[in-house]
Amino acid sequence: MRDPKDDSDHLEHLRLAWDRRQFGKVLVAGVGGLTLGELAFAQSPEPKPDLTVDVVIVGAGLSGLIAARELKRAAAKAGKQITLVVLEARSRIGGRMYGETVSVRNEKGENELGYVDFGGQWVGDTQTEMLALVAELNIEKFLSWEEGRSIQSWKPRGSATAQETGFDGDLSHVLKGDCVPPLISAADAACKAPPVLPDCQKNSEEAGVWNGLLALSVDAKQPWKSSNARTLDSRTFQDYLNDAEAYGYTKWLPTMQSHIGGSGGFEPEQVSLLHMAWSQKVAPQSETPEKWLLKGGAGQIPERLEEQLGPCILKGAPVTDIRHDIAGGGVIVTTTRPVNEPLNPFMRFKAKAVIIAIPPPLRKKIKFDPPLSLSYTGFMNGSPMGSMSKVHAVYDRAFWRDKCLSGSAAGNLKTCEFIADSSLKSGEPGILTSFIAAERNHCLRDASEAEVQELVLRDYAYYFGEAALTPKKFYHVNWDTEMWTGGAFTSFLLPNIWTLYGEQGWREPVDKKIFWAGTETSDRWPGYFDGAIRAGIRAAGEVKDQAKIF
Repeated sequence: MRDPKDDSDHLEHLRLAWDRRQFGKVLVAGVGGLTLGELAFAQSPEPKPDLTVDVVIVGAGLSGLIAARELKRAAAKAGKQITLVVLEARSRIGGRMYGETVSVRNEKGENELGYVDFGGQWVGDTQTEMLALVAELNIEKFLSWEEGRSIQSWKPRGSATAQETGFDGDLSHVLKGDCVPPLISAADAACKAPPVLPDCQKNSEEAGVWNGLLALSVDAKQPWKSSNARTLDSRTFQDYLNDAEAYGYTKWLPTMQSHIGGSGGFEPEQVSLLHMAWSQKVAPQSETPEKWLLKGGAGQIPERLEEQLGPCILKGAPVTDIRHDIAGGGVIVTTTRPVNEPLNPFMRFKAKAVIIAIPPPLRKKIKFDPPLSLSYTGFMNGSPMGSMSKVHAVYDRAFWRDKCLSGSAAGNLKTCEFIADSSLKSGEPGILTSFIAAERNHCLRDASEAEVQELVLRDYAYYFGEAALTPKKFYHVNWDTEMWTGGAFTSFLLPNIWTLYGEQGWREPVDKKIFWAGTETSDRWPGYFDGAIRAGIRAAGEVKDQAKIF
């Protein structure tokens, strides 16, 4: 797992990208085991493609890797052979799925190993595709730590003090108005100083606002066909909150879901009400998507998949052009060659089909010939990425557990609205994880790393005490600055985009040649790993059925 700073500079990508050994390895392996013929480094206006394959996949995130694996498996099942190449712009694979092992020396002078994921990290019980992949790869999962008291803090505007209550750590219960008191274990008796907090109370007013959103009739597979779709799509989530007279805490609670929910990273006034309702229907917080963590981190999965695929992935290869191959009936995909190649700065691949497995706004970086219709370009332009940073503070041990605190907290603090314990069950090392989302993240775009760290740790200390101010290690990954992602967790739709452009622009294949994957194209768990897997499987199936590659 690589350093989170390794893909911030485009030229560095290209310098780190293909050396001749890497490309030669792919050629020798035959991109799936077949003989490939000769390379051509022509300088003519219409150079001969460097490589002819059955399928090109753009993006080696989870969805692109799964699409590649599904195609290879389908071909093997049919007794056929398939050649494919996966083109990845970064110098690493995994997209928003990566992290690293972290080692911390404890009080005894021993090294404790933990894991931090810079992208997603959790899995829920109904995320069946992700759970199946985890089981197949023999990765151990364990429950997120929620024993003890989780803290909710709400500070009314203009007030000098905050209202604090304890809850069970599951935000879906708070949203539904069924707030459950903290889970108190037998270990409570050993706590040195359990916090004195009133248990949370049922909050019917806030629940009514959230349940009203969930009650909106939305078509999961075709949102543009939902009841009153145009009306819902023309309004924002903020319009809905205004109509519900949601102010203060009653406004903050559902607003937090637009900030840090699985399809979040935006403010309520930015997002279509139809999109907000759709995202909660197909990826509901009520199904507890943050239930399980993975031993070794989610970031280990892309490398495991790469081992299964073999040498068909080319890194440091951002795609610049995709055009119809009039003569051959497929597509010609152009990608950059390393900057030190004097003869031709581009490489071209001829294929029967291409799967584009990158976030919708990044599709705009590719020139299409003939140009895509307004349905596709309108959808790209109307689906910006959410704004998000992820932060981890690593301690030698989960000291907050000594006080019967779960490490889970939610509140309208200045920087972090939600904090979670990402430690192993042993609590060694101790890891507190949070997010800086939406406008909060935009406001810190010019802040130094030291300034961000101080702000985050001050919020941690508010809940867990002064010991939180001195972690052994601190990580801050601002996804807005990752040029091959542009934000996180996922893209969201502005008003009127679903109804104007969604029917085609979301994921409809183009002329049985261009297909779309990526978690954003899933109609179940979009914005999550599970959605990425589902999208990869769907796109592979469309290619097999429509492009007739075997």
